[in-house]
Amino acid sequence: MKLEKYYTNLWNLICDGKDTMLRPIHLNIPEKQLFYSKTDKKHLFLGPTWQIYLISDKKDENGCVMVYCPYTFAQGQIFLVPKDLIIDLGYN
Repeated sequence: MKLEKYYTNLWNLICDGKDTMLRPIHLNIPEKQLFYSKTDKKHLFLGPTWQIYLISDKKDENGCVMVYCPYTFAQGQIFLVPKDLIIDLGYN
């Protein structure tokens, strides 16, 4: 039973809770840069090739979309990133 719970938690981290996987992305930036973290309500660094997933294509009033990054081992972060900086990697 513990194994099933473990894999369910992993699935929920990379999916929307149903059956749609989050799309992996990279950022079109030359080096790490500050982006606003909705989780911590402050600016934190994101790098161009860090493990990042697109949560929603819906833009806010500033043209930013929400992305998820497993920022630390303890918690992930949700960031606002300008849509034009996103490189869609696909599902491989």
